[in-house]
Amino acid sequence: MKVLVKDLKDRGHDVTVLRLSHAWNMDDTSDFKVVTVQLPENQARSKAEKRETALSWIFYNTFRKESGSSTAFWELFASIRRVSQDYKLGIETIFDNSSLLRQLQEAHFDLVLADPFFPGGLMLARYLNVPIVLFGRWMPTEDIHFTIAPSPLSYVPVLNSRLTDRMTFLQRLKNVFMFSFGKLLNHIFIYSTYDSLCKRYLQSDESIYTLYKQADIYLVKSDFALDFVKPVMPNTIFIGGFHIQPPQPLPPELQAFVDDAAVGVVIFSLGSLVGTLPQDVATDIAAGLARLPHRVLWRYSGPQIPTLGKNTKLLSWLPQNDLLSHPKTKAFITHGGENGVYEAIYHGVPIVGIPLFGDNYANLLRLRVKGAAVLLENLNKLTGQDIWTAVQTVTGDPSYRTSMRRLSQVHRDTPIAGRELAIFWSEYVLRNKGAPHLRAAGNDLPFYQYHMMDVFAFICIALVLLTYSTWSLVRILWRTFHGKVKEKKQ
Repeated sequence: MKVLVKDLKDRGHDVTVLRLSHAWNMDDTSDFKVVTVQLPENQARSKAEKRETALSWIFYNTFRKESGSSTAFWELFASIRRVSQDYKLGIETIFDNSSLLRQLQEAHFDLVLADPFFPGGLMLARYLNVPIVLFGRWMPTEDIHFTIAPSPLSYVPVLNSRLTDRMTFLQRLKNVFMFSFGKLLNHIFIYSTYDSLCKRYLQSDESIYTLYKQADIYLVKSDFALDFVKPVMPNTIFIGGFHIQPPQPLPPELQAFVDDAAVGVVIFSLGSLVGTLPQDVATDIAAGLARLPHRVLWRYSGPQIPTLGKNTKLLSWLPQNDLLSHPKTKAFITHGGENGVYEAIYHGVPIVGIPLFGDNYANLLRLRVKGAAVLLENLNKLTGQDIWTAVQTVTGDPSYRTSMRRLSQVHRDTPIAGRELAIFWSEYVLRNKGAPHLRAAGNDLPFYQYHMMDVFAFICIALVLLTYSTWSLVRILWRTFHGKVKEKKQ
């Protein structure tokens, strides 16, 4: 979101960023005005504690136990419950601060730009009575698409179902069950917390789900080069890969390392959060990488690895987008986060996927289905041989690069770039003071009306009554006719 905020400021808009003091991914900036909400030190988890907890959770659930769709479902649910407590504290701190609320009201903002993963943005927009643009794809528990658009479960898989858009009967049954059970659990244990906060601070019986449905524009960081095709609404704007910048020259040391790679280079990064791995896992992976004919650039800041090969260079940070654009980059080993996946698509680099959490598996599965990635599963049994085989597969079989280049062409072939779309639609909401004309009436309907349950119930009752009436009439006529026949015989 920082890229969009800077672009809006560069276009002359007065931008104020509201952030929580203990957010672990928060960075300092002087590019725009920042208001930091100081959370209570005796209640809030520190950034270091959050990061350590997240890493411990990821390492245990990824590398220490068997993983499947059901375990992934429960792991996500448990982690979201913990995060919801942090968010609850953040929302309470914001709305209990009367001076902050007065400051925000007196500023007379024209727009709220918020990440849908943090429901506090929706509540603040409603409190200030200003339009809202949601930037991102994920609500706390699910893809926002299921909340704002028709999502037929026959071909739209839910998060962690590990299904594609081509399902058998049993897979459709599984998809329906996971969707229904997930909705029930999330409403009872997750969103009920936010509903009570809405009632307390907004003096309204509206649920947080209602606020999600009433946003003006949804800027979704995806597109159909990656995602499966599904119905969309006119206020949903796809901006997948919008953050990608033109590649910059590499630092001299990296440039020399890449240029001198006779066979090519493999880039290995598991995202901004995961800069290290359990020692045994790192040792096995390094042993597999050491056998490759390629040179390897690995973003890693952990302890020394005894099996590290001479072909592998460790870096605490690497210019990922710039390296992926280099013609000698042959493969990208990644966890499957949105940013890295779209950078690989943009530059046409095939992927070896090591999914860790959240939407990672879903993103990598889509690439595997489209022939552009090898997806490693059962990571609790991951070996160096698995890494070596996967990299050799995507680099040795030209179909993977061909498929990724085809996705790259589809992704790039658009009349307006995602970054320009994000700016346009944000300013569109500003110019028109909202975009309620793009919101479907279906978002305001109760569940039973949206799914025509009252109509189907009426039709069923009418059919039952018609059938009963017809049967009763036939019985009366039969008895009458049969009785007359008997009388004549007698």
